[in-house]
Amino acid sequence: MPPSDYRRRMARDASSDHAELAARLRDRVLTSGALDPTLRAQALERGVAGTRMPEPYRALALQVGDASSRVTDAQVAAVRDALGSDVETFELVLSAAIGAGLRRWTAAGRAIEKARGATP
Repeated sequence: MPPSDYRRRMARDASSDHAELAARLRDRVLTSGALDPTLRAQALERGVAGTRMPEPYRALALQVGDASSRVTDAQVAAVRDALGSDVETFELVLSAAIGAGLRRWTAAGRAIEKARGATP
């Protein structure tokens, strides 16, 4: 098999593997944990079915997704106080981070596919 055919097949296989693993990860986040499933889904997907995530959860989830290095102690404390649980606070942060990562990976995949179709 010519090297270019091999690379195309490997890229296609990696893409389908990623799609399967991403779906499994998303499902796992949505179906397990101590945090309310609606909050988990909203943090993961940045809102579900047009619903707006309530504060203070929304501010923290958006900050984690947009610029996690700028999350403040006050944002975390507000969520911790509202939830009353370190575990649930961690799950909210983790759900938002996983969602952001999956969105970025998907966007990168689209950009790569678009570049493959571009003519030099």
